[in-house]
Amino acid sequence: DIPLPEKPPEPTDQSFWYKTYVKTLNTNNELHSLRCDFLLKMDVAEQFLGLPIYFPHNMDFRGRVYPLPPHLNHMGSDLCRGLLMFEKSSPLGPRGLYWLKIHLANLYGVDKVPFHQRIAFVDENLDEIIDSADRPLDGRQWWLNASSPWQCLASCFELVAAIRSPDPTKYISHLPIHQDGSCNGLQHYAALGGDEEGAISVNLIPSDAPRDVYSDVCTRVLNSVKIDIDNGLEIAQLVYDKIDRKVIKQTVMTSVYGVTFIGGRRQIYG
Repeated sequence: DIPLPEKPPEPTDQSFWYKTYVKTLNTNNELHSLRCDFLLKMDVAEQFLGLPIYFPHNMDFRGRVYPLPPHLNHMGSDLCRGLLMFEKSSPLGPRGLYWLKIHLANLYGVDKVPFHQRIAFVDENLDEIIDSADRPLDGRQWWLNASSPWQCLASCFELVAAIRSPDPTKYISHLPIHQDGSCNGLQHYAALGGDEEGAISVNLIPSDAPRDVYSDVCTRVLNSVKIDIDNGLEIAQLVYDKIDRKVIKQTVMTSVYGVTFIGGRRQIYG
């Protein structure tokens, strides 16, 4: 825990001390909660070490399924996903190493560039990846800077083991390689409606670099607000600098799942 600040003798300093004290106390409580959560996940993982795990699921009215186990599941945190591997394995094959490198780049945070640049990123950092796999705790700890550090570390182990094997195409891999949609609801709308512009924004049509529909919508919103500013609308000037990708993402994402006008407004307000 972070040491709590000592109370000053002078009354004039007590306001600042109290704010610092409360902030430190809240931070320690959060760290305690995170440690407990970590230990619960690790305890379940240790009990199932080397054994197959089956996850019972609930299904909601939309047909979406959610795992029942609360601590360790494949839809959980970065730690959960880094711990879990497939029970049944298969050889990497001629393209497996390629996708394993892309997966590692994605987990590190290099996921908005073309595939060949992601491969280049992994190749350029191969020494760091090997160091992470061989000395994860006492090495240079390159993996800690990743967007998803635990999954990144698991991928480092897998990639180094594959490279060191006599034939990487025959290396037996248990590691899940993620493939995710780009706002999947909008992908369905674009496909069903034959919307070429929308299909480009949600990566249904090949492009040199991944497209981001949320950034595209944000640009359109900013252009619309700019027109309002030019027309002298005062409130448009007030909100213009506050509009970014983060503000509009949740509302765009949920627009295809029936979010109401009031619900969307609350999302933006929050």
